[in-house]
Amino acid sequence: MKPQWQVVNRTFTYGNGAGAFQVNHSVCLIQFRLPEDLPAPVSQYYYLTNFYQNHRRYVGSFNAKQLLGDPVDGVTINGSTCEPLTHDPLGSGKIIYPCGIVANSMFNDTFSSPILLSRRAGDSPTEGNEGIEYKMNNKTGITWPGLRDLYGKTRYDLGQIVPPPNWRVRYPNYTNDNPPPNLAEDEHFQNWMMLAASPNFYKLYARNENDPMIEGTYQVDIVSTFATDKYNGRKSYVITTLSTMGSRNIWPGIIFLIVGGICLILDVYFILSFFLWKPRKLGDPSYLSWNQPSAPPQGHAAAP
Repeated sequence: MKPQWQVVNRTFTYGNGAGAFQVNHSVCLIQFRLPEDLPAPVSQYYYLTNFYQNHRRYVGSFNAKQLLGDPVDGVTINGSTCEPLTHDPLGSGKIIYPCGIVANSMFNDTFSSPILLSRRAGDSPTEGNEGIEYKMNNKTGITWPGLRDLYGKTRYDLGQIVPPPNWRVRYPNYTNDNPPPNLAEDEHFQNWMMLAASPNFYKLYARNENDPMIEGTYQVDIVSTFATDKYNGRKSYVITTLSTMGSRNIWPGIIFLIVGGICLILDVYFILSFFLWKPRKLGDPSYLSWNQPSAPPQGHAAAP
């Protein structure tokens, strides 16, 4: 069964109390067939192509003290590498939190946990197995240990800050009912801020440490808000597990083949040089220094 997809529109509510608001989003419904059980741990990743997190200006576009929670003043922010995203582009004079290009470009699609529709390939979704959720934890345990120490809850007053421009759908403004995220607990943000070295990269979104994912037909709902057409890139949804050799990574194999090929070429060269070009005999005493003819001293004529 080839993966199938459908796009629908849904309304989502953000915030709490009087500050709650509704936004319409496009949701991509993807159904796919898992041909065999996946043993735990099972992980969800998103995969981006042609996104250069290693660009020299992009790499430094954040303020480390601000990410730690310090209420860094506007003058310091203006003189930092957060330029050009330092203050509200609408002219209010408020500081962007978190400032910089890296935070502003954060991946913001939302993935649901996979829902098992049917167990066997010939089953329809109405034969008793529908609606079983394979629960994925997307809140904790998805970042490297110690990464959380680089982030903290902000100590800015809400009247001092505004969200980055690309966050305005989720955060039109920071209020008591819709406060800024606690970056010390936002592991999706922490993963995004750990910059990738190549333009094509995976980042972990969620995982299940304990339960195998059984064979069957599943559906995942993806709230699609991250635009890739602006930079001619693509985004993909990936679900995978670990083997005895670790996660899927083609680069070690490529490196081993290159190094092995170089060693093979050198082996052939040394074999040919030994049989065809006849190097000097090993251990030949005639090449010892005391067996060589002495040169006359320079500056003196030879005796007649």
